[in-house]
Amino acid sequence: MAPILAGAAGYIAFAVLLMLFVLDTSGWLHRTEKLGDVHRQPASVTYGDESGGPRTHYVGLLRERSFVFGRHRAYQLFVGPEPNFGYGHFIDFDHGAGPGGPPAVKSVTWNAKGVRVTFTTGHEVFVPADAFVGAR
Repeated sequence: MAPILAGAAGYIAFAVLLMLFVLDTSGWLHRTEKLGDVHRQPASVTYGDESGGPRTHYVGLLRERSFVFGRHRAYQLFVGPEPNFGYGHFIDFDHGAGPGGPPAVKSVTWNAKGVRVTFTTGHEVFVPADAFVGAR
């Protein structure tokens, strides 16, 4: 009877490991961490949100890692009304962290049309206001 139980335990252990691998690589289980500073929209620039009045928006970077093995999955640029990045507009990108490490924001320029984020590498991303006003 013992060999049968040992065989069943092996199959169960294999199934659990396979399930963890699938969940880890699929993105269902992931963790995020903030990279660098959170950049706040200046008072001189306003957007009329659906909430009826002007809201302050924020820009920041997130690093997404798999939960189980901690593998790098992607970076995300966030623009939205919550400084904790809970709700807003996310843009996935892969910086390909080379010898310079993860991406870093050099400057953020806000205007009525949207926000331009310039990275220390010289790359720029423009996010139109329509994409983040109303916290879409």
